[in-house]
Amino acid sequence: MANRSAKGLRSIGLGGGVALAYVLALGATSAQAQTSSETPPARTAETESDSGELVVTAQRRSERLQDVPISISALGAEELSDRGVDDVTALRGVAPGVSISHSAGVNASNLVAMRGVSGLPQPIGTSLATGVYLDGVYLSRPDAAVFALDDIERIEILRGPQGTLYGRNTTAGAINIITRLPGDTVEGGLDVSAGNFNSFSARGSLSGPLGGNFSGGLSGGYRSHDGYITNTVTGHELNAVEDHTLRGVLRYLSDGGNFDARLSVDESVSTGQDVFKNVYAFPAATLLGPGNPEEVSLDANSESLTAREVTSRGVALTVTYSPTTQLELTSITSVRELQSDTSFDVDSSPIPLLVSSIRNSSDTFNQEVHAVWDLGRFRLTTGANYYHEEAEVGFGSNSGAATTLNYTNPHDTTTLDAYALFGQAEWDFTDRLTLVLGARYNEEHRDYTVDYTQAPVPGIVTSGSITDSIVIPSLGLNFELTPDVLLYAKYSEGYQAPGFNGFPGRLVPPNTFDAENLDAFELGIKSQFFDRALTFNAAAFHYEYSDLQVRGTPGPGLTDIRNAAGATIDGVEASVVLRANEYLSFTGNLTYLDARYDEFCELIGGGSPVGADPLCDATHADRSGNRLSLAPEWTGGVNANLEVPMGSITLRGNLGYSFETNSFFTSVNEDVLSTGGWERIDARLGVGFADGLEVYAFGRNLSDDRYTGYGLRALPNLAPVTFNDPRTYGVGIRYHF
Repeated sequence: MANRSAKGLRSIGLGGGVALAYVLALGATSAQAQTSSETPPARTAETESDSGELVVTAQRRSERLQDVPISISALGAEELSDRGVDDVTALRGVAPGVSISHSAGVNASNLVAMRGVSGLPQPIGTSLATGVYLDGVYLSRPDAAVFALDDIERIEILRGPQGTLYGRNTTAGAINIITRLPGDTVEGGLDVSAGNFNSFSARGSLSGPLGGNFSGGLSGGYRSHDGYITNTVTGHELNAVEDHTLRGVLRYLSDGGNFDARLSVDESVSTGQDVFKNVYAFPAATLLGPGNPEEVSLDANSESLTAREVTSRGVALTVTYSPTTQLELTSITSVRELQSDTSFDVDSSPIPLLVSSIRNSSDTFNQEVHAVWDLGRFRLTTGANYYHEEAEVGFGSNSGAATTLNYTNPHDTTTLDAYALFGQAEWDFTDRLTLVLGARYNEEHRDYTVDYTQAPVPGIVTSGSITDSIVIPSLGLNFELTPDVLLYAKYSEGYQAPGFNGFPGRLVPPNTFDAENLDAFELGIKSQFFDRALTFNAAAFHYEYSDLQVRGTPGPGLTDIRNAAGATIDGVEASVVLRANEYLSFTGNLTYLDARYDEFCELIGGGSPVGADPLCDATHADRSGNRLSLAPEWTGGVNANLEVPMGSITLRGNLGYSFETNSFFTSVNEDVLSTGGWERIDARLGVGFADGLEVYAFGRNLSDDRYTGYGLRALPNLAPVTFNDPRTYGVGIRYHF
């Protein structure tokens, strides 16, 4: 992997130079005609419009959130702090229609589902349904976004297929994490808190001018807590976590503000333990259920081997040049690395039988260029993207008496080269009616090798390649009924590239599976009333899936990925913001979802039992009518925020309630492998002082509702599950200037 990293770091210099030359060349002609009066104002990191409403860049340009004709939620820095959102996993229950698994097979691929579209919990050989971006840089795994930074400016959550405006194509949606840019004023802050389970968190940032049009910023975070789970065999506390993140930014901004170059470097390391519980008595196949989420029984040797370490680091160069007020050119060049080592006790019993280990690494190089033209009644965004990934996964099924771990059963490698051209045009027919046309050309080539020759019992090695290309269209129509009421209709196509099954068994060649396609139809309204004191947004959507990719588990360490015949998703979502007065505001969201397989005959295996479903034939169960994974029927929440000046101090309070009804983790729709539904109450109360200091207390999951966060089945007597976090609370001090 070191050689690949060196190649990637050399590539960023070459790619950045080529991209910078491209940007400057594109702008040269327009720059000749530019007059001094056309020089745009300096770009700032402000997130609010003059009216105090959030401004987002979901469509590659700054727009008031309410003016963006797509299903989008956004949380600014203050709301993120008030609601305790410090990484992607904390978005559970915050945005409509978003579900996130607590652990998806401990492979650095936690599942982020939107509107019932979740993708596959596979560490290799597949694409992600939801794209996660850090300042425009695509993160190859959602776990690379599990960090606590003090300089996050806002998070944008876009629902629905995203391909005509973003470098990587995604079917479910996209999550954009935008950090605060350093500028010509000194800014900084520190947030330190401590709580139960010996938890401790500290994050801080400092940015400001360096002289000569340069500015810089440095931010970092540290978190830790003791274990939430007691091993009844050894008496030890398990599931402790410790992680840290560091990030630095160097920025050059020209005097006129039309040339902006930013170089950023980041690294995050997370260590801990992923502890599963088997819902069956082992080795007997007696169903016990999840039982007490705070206790587990592992033999001492298995406990000593249970560990997780995830390291993510990256370098990115972003260059923006505006030769005129109508044209903005951007280049984003990035190199990223991800390394994840995990081992856990599969049978979750005192019997020293089986410890699984998985080593997952990914090195990526990504080059994107895009241009945004704003000609008044006509707006055009075009771009090109090249994405290169070299990944490998080593899996081991180790004897429970093992003292060293095996990562060769199998050892998979893959190289992916993906190319894309994308664009979106908006044409105002009238002052109220706008036509939106988008298209994406996507081409991917993947080479792979699945090697069982170094397994404890040697097997075969198989290599192959997969190539696919497609044109993906989108069409939209927006109508401004009034200045504060926007109606929109949209059709877009989702596409998940074909892939390979990385865990077929030591004597079985890996199968490949076809691309899946989704036709997405959506009608929506974005509206404000009473001088914008009340915001009401709603959308109805209909998805038609074909060749849906579904994973089965024939046995321990084995998977079988096939294309299901089809599925249909129907849903309605709504969100409300009410500013009752200058002190008190409320937000709420509610989503109804009906996401089911139209027809799907699944191969019966150790991890895919018949369950309550009828048979298609002697070897296949009929899953038709079953719900898709991570697709709860109802999700929602309400939140109240209070901010009352009281002389020299300000009282700040936040109270939130969120919920999900039951959702399943497999196509079998077994109750034992489902969340069972959950409810959550979070709260924060603080006292702020005029100098920027705030003292606060917080509580998360105050109802202490424990539920299954993820589950899978490998055998009739082997179905390990994980749980969400228990009630946590504490106090902290926050200071910003």
